[in-house]
Amino acid sequence: MNADSESIHILKLDTILKLDKYLGIVLIVLLKPVTGLMGLVSRRDHDLSFNEDVTIVKPLGGGSLAIAFPTLLGLRKKYPDLNIRLVTTSKTAPFARSLDVFDEIHEIDDAGVTRLALSSLNCFFRTFGTDTVIILEAYSNLALLFALLTGARNRVGYYFQNAFWKKGVATHLFYFNSYAGTYEMYDKLFQPFAVRPASPEECRDHLEKGLPEAERPDSYRICIGHGCSDLGRERMLSAEQWEKVLLSRIDAGRDMEVVFLGVEKDSALATEITGRVSSRLPKVNFRDFCGKTTLTESLSLLKASDELWGIDSALIHFARLFGVKTVSIWGPTDPETRLRDFPGLQEEVMYKKIPCSPCIHISDAIPCKGNNICIQGLFEDKEIDWIDELV
Repeated sequence: MNADSESIHILKLDTILKLDKYLGIVLIVLLKPVTGLMGLVSRRDHDLSFNEDVTIVKPLGGGSLAIAFPTLLGLRKKYPDLNIRLVTTSKTAPFARSLDVFDEIHEIDDAGVTRLALSSLNCFFRTFGTDTVIILEAYSNLALLFALLTGARNRVGYYFQNAFWKKGVATHLFYFNSYAGTYEMYDKLFQPFAVRPASPEECRDHLEKGLPEAERPDSYRICIGHGCSDLGRERMLSAEQWEKVLLSRIDAGRDMEVVFLGVEKDSALATEITGRVSSRLPKVNFRDFCGKTTLTESLSLLKASDELWGIDSALIHFARLFGVKTVSIWGPTDPETRLRDFPGLQEEVMYKKIPCSPCIHISDAIPCKGNNICIQGLFEDKEIDWIDELV
């Protein structure tokens, strides 16, 4: 993918997020009085219990699903006969399938306006009449409207500072604290149903059952997770910064395999990183698997590796679930809000707290306008001056 097409894709995602925010709130305001009136007339029982099915709405975030996995597996174990549906986007669906906890996965295709409309309508028809909808997408207004239109008896979601506009549209609202652990917020929605997160051992065993065996290399293998989704690319390191990471941490005299994992568009950065360091690390076998393996194959390879070095992305969370040693690099997101405590896990977290971090998912306008000074501060000998650029 070239730079121009990448810019178009980012613009499209930005447009979708704006539609969700502004169109969503307008529709909520319009439907709120009608919903309240229908609630008074119907007098439905909104006791928080499951009947035969539950629909979980999580359009974006493969990494978020991995963070929520212990709770989702806890749901599966607590209610083995419950029909668990997921409504998500086509890009997130492979991550959902890798978890193997959903009976049905309904995909919204956001590749174009027509596809978006038709696939959303298809998801609506397939989930209409569901008993309970749990909205794991804390920041989405349209997800709440989707839940309302299904006619679900219970519509469970989040509010932030003000719950007024969502009251009545959702039947149950829980406070989402952006500065607390995201995993704690996910756990909270399922606690009224007596669901408790599965243990790290249970998570590991469940995930590994669905993966093909991958051969372990003769030498030490480190996987690199250098890419992320289009939502919050300020998390990424430059090739120059990755050069500093690799040269400072790898023993040039040791036989080793370094594998880059990601989607096809991540391959260009992997090639640039390799070009910068390969001559100075002659005993390291660099391999680029970006876009060349399925997600399942990548996870199998990760499971059979010794370490993962990466940014805040799905691969870090899967590596932790597998018990693989991790080195994670943070900046626009705070690791304390993402990393559930797994006793005995070997991990190193690189994070330098500055006043504007975290910003992703908290501020509509990134303070540095994408010039991720929080990441730069990890690689500079001097303190990085924090300047909130004018919006």
